[in-house]
Amino acid sequence: MRQASFLDRRADQAGLLVAATSVPQSFQRTLMPRTTIDQALVTGLSFAANHAVVQVVQESVQAAVLVALRRRRSNPTTAQWSRASILADAAVFAAGIAMQRRFKQVPREELPRAGARTAGYWLSLAAGAGAVIGTAQEVVGVFSGKRQRFPVIVPVAAVLGVASEAARRYRERNTTPSAQASKVGSVEAIGVGLGLAGGLSLATAGERRAADLIARGAARVLPGPDAMWRPIGHLVALAALARATAWLTDRELRDIERKETAFETAFDVAPPNPLVSGSAESRVPFATLSKQGRRFVWTVTTSDQIRVVMGERATASPVRIYAGLDTASTEEERIAIVLDELDRTGAFEKSLLMLVMPTGTGYVNYAAVSVIELLTRGDCASVAMQYAARPSVLSLDRVAEGRSQARLLFDALAARLGALDPERRPKVMLFGESLGAWASQDAFVDCGTDGLIAAGIDYAIWIGTPHFSKWKEQVLSDNRPDVDNSLVGVFSCIEEWEQLSAEERETLRFVMITHRNDGVALFGPQLAIQAPEWLERNRSRPAEVPQGMAWSPTTTFFQVLVDMKNSATVVPGVLAAKGHDYRADLLPFFHRVLGLDANDGQVECIERFLAEIEIERTEWIARHGAAGKGLAATLVERWMQDQRDQGEDADAKLMTLLAEVARDEFHAPGGARHVSTSATDNTDPAE
Repeated sequence: MRQASFLDRRADQAGLLVAATSVPQSFQRTLMPRTTIDQALVTGLSFAANHAVVQVVQESVQAAVLVALRRRRSNPTTAQWSRASILADAAVFAAGIAMQRRFKQVPREELPRAGARTAGYWLSLAAGAGAVIGTAQEVVGVFSGKRQRFPVIVPVAAVLGVASEAARRYRERNTTPSAQASKVGSVEAIGVGLGLAGGLSLATAGERRAADLIARGAARVLPGPDAMWRPIGHLVALAALARATAWLTDRELRDIERKETAFETAFDVAPPNPLVSGSAESRVPFATLSKQGRRFVWTVTTSDQIRVVMGERATASPVRIYAGLDTASTEEERIAIVLDELDRTGAFEKSLLMLVMPTGTGYVNYAAVSVIELLTRGDCASVAMQYAARPSVLSLDRVAEGRSQARLLFDALAARLGALDPERRPKVMLFGESLGAWASQDAFVDCGTDGLIAAGIDYAIWIGTPHFSKWKEQVLSDNRPDVDNSLVGVFSCIEEWEQLSAEERETLRFVMITHRNDGVALFGPQLAIQAPEWLERNRSRPAEVPQGMAWSPTTTFFQVLVDMKNSATVVPGVLAAKGHDYRADLLPFFHRVLGLDANDGQVECIERFLAEIEIERTEWIARHGAAGKGLAATLVERWMQDQRDQGEDADAKLMTLLAEVARDEFHAPGGARHVSTSATDNTDPAE
């Protein structure tokens, strides 16, 4: 027990050494500014992860050494075990370095190769830290004879921590200061981060305690010592923890889905416009559209708005079609309803048909659809189908469903469009944002650009495509016979598109707009084992990526994870082109790539209109989000005021109507009962 306690302390101190040394790097500038809480999360999570991995590796080395010593001698001393562990650490350190050199990173390498290299990294890091701590303990023991008790981690971590901070500042010496520095309180972030790390360490200690108890229980009824059953104890404890986490996660996700499908009072009345889904003429019940669907159909651009913004008469009224998850029970049924809606509204007679793949909640980018409706002077129809009801980061398990539904829709539309006169069929444009871009692209996996053409898609514009898109990788990186590279382009801004020759711009049909500091587009699990190409230290590093940003398995993973969250932060009415905000990119790309006519003055008017209506809609939702303040309540108030203006007794009419509805619809006339102010008059007007 004494030996075990001593070596546990060495492994723990090795983990703390690496974790403490990593703290300065957690403060390096990355893709997006961070708040103090964000910084605390990055610092705490990377500290805890580094500590845990190094401790486990060091414990494994020490355990292997102890097994080897016991085979040679029955009862090795603590000193023998300590010195043998230092020698073993040196050997493991050399092996880790050799693995990193053997599996040196190469372009487009397979993940197993990256995993082997990163395994070597952790071996060398843990063994190096163990050797440093062990050597320091031995030196202290020579002079004081108390190697086990002295916390050598304190002076060693202080020296290496200062060196790490100096290295970070040297890397960032030529980096222009950003707003990030003013948003992060270093002392507060370190305090909160270490508190978080401590909490995670306590949770880990609890799991280990549970594993020990399970192992002891197993040893009482099964042959073998506790140590033999401890791995089983870990498996049982972790399985129970995973089960509890899954249950809590499922419960939370269900709550989120209920919120996304619930009515919001700001849009609690079906739209009277027959050219949108959810109206009285529509086959789609308004209640099945989901929150985002109801916003989508209500905010269609009117002919008057088109006339005012464009300075010319609208040629038609836009069509908006939407099917929610609750609109029908199967994908096939939802698609059949969508096709009926397209027929009902005359969508196939429009000049442009826009197929929209929404984000995880079913959200359709208002700016994208509004821009198309304005540039076409209303001669367009937009179609969207919900495939999930959670924020995109929580809907990764719904991408396969979205991909399947998109493929069925594309095939059904291709068949319908193929039956039309080619001279009269609408141009078809595919638009996808974030998770919608991923799902719509992967509907054409293994089909290349030929798949899009075969589906009758004339243009496609995707914004913020996540790293995970398989179709994107096939088209951009593989040499495939089904890919025409001249049809595809990836741009960070419209200026890059303008740098192409006139012939190249004319040929281009499928465009991906991806900002170089978009954490959604750059984050992926492989960051934990592989340095990304955009962090290479050469002249090709994008200007949006800080020159001082360096990769490490845990810290970079958590930093870009937080960057992904912050990339999606937007300010209503302030159209930006950074991170995961593409609102300012939509108008120039739609205008230029699709060749839709608009002069400079009209473009400026569209930009102002988009900002104004976003602010107005945001304020409307905020003002009318409470009971008694919703759209229905506002309609009643407006009607009553109109009645009063006409000299009518609006209150009496409303009370009579309320009493009738209460009696006939839900048998609660008492709630609408009028009580006279006279103590002797109890007449009920509803009777």
